[in-house]
Amino acid sequence: MDRKRIAGPEKSVVPLPAPAPPVNPQTARPDKRRRDQIRSLYTKTGSVTQANGSAYVEAGNIKVLCAVYGPRQSSSKNSSSNTGTLQCDFKYAPFSGGKRRGYAKDDQEKEFSLVLEQALTPAVRLEQYPKSTIQAFVLVLENDGSLASLAAAISCAALALANAGIEMNDLVTACAAGYFGSAVCLDPTLDEEAVQSGAVLLSYMPVLNEVTHLIQTGEIAPAQCVQAVELCIGACSQIHTVTQEALLAE
Repeated sequence: MDRKRIAGPEKSVVPLPAPAPPVNPQTARPDKRRRDQIRSLYTKTGSVTQANGSAYVEAGNIKVLCAVYGPRQSSSKNSSSNTGTLQCDFKYAPFSGGKRRGYAKDDQEKEFSLVLEQALTPAVRLEQYPKSTIQAFVLVLENDGSLASLAAAISCAALALANAGIEMNDLVTACAAGYFGSAVCLDPTLDEEAVQSGAVLLSYMPVLNEVTHLIQTGEIAPAQCVQAVELCIGACSQIHTVTQEALLAE
């Protein structure tokens, strides 16, 4: 017997947390925000010194980091292309949520990587980078809503591309909205996502007034969908102002 080891019970029981009050965004949001209000936003460029460009975005409890490498010479199979390619990688950190994630990419992360690429490609002038590849790696350090984290990742990646000196038509910003009965709430949290009946994610170029990508889930009336899109466009314009200030502060 090891007499230096403190003897403890062979089995232990984790105490259950106190039940959280039910979330009902139709009456009041848990963080006291208005329905048309996004979380406070903080942006910074140059966070990863080894990368050609990088950015950090913090929106409430969401924390996202992006590093951009390139343009680099493409592999031999793509070397004859007259336009460059943009490759995006989306990954949650294992400690980003309440449940620990694996190191291998799951189906959601693969889907979000494709969405990230589709949302950013219209803004990048890939014709200026023939036979080249630009890579953007996004890491979500803290997750507080899947679509809201993806929206922050899109805005963060666009800011990192601009920091890397990549020629772009405009900075892409993104925002998510959730449907709660007859109410539409911008930038839903993880707790709010659990009770929403549908959601929309919009990627937008405010200067050109063009939508680069749109995701819609749930069965929603057309008028309510139009309202959500208009709210997201207004929020994207606000985010665009913050990202521009981060670039000017370099």
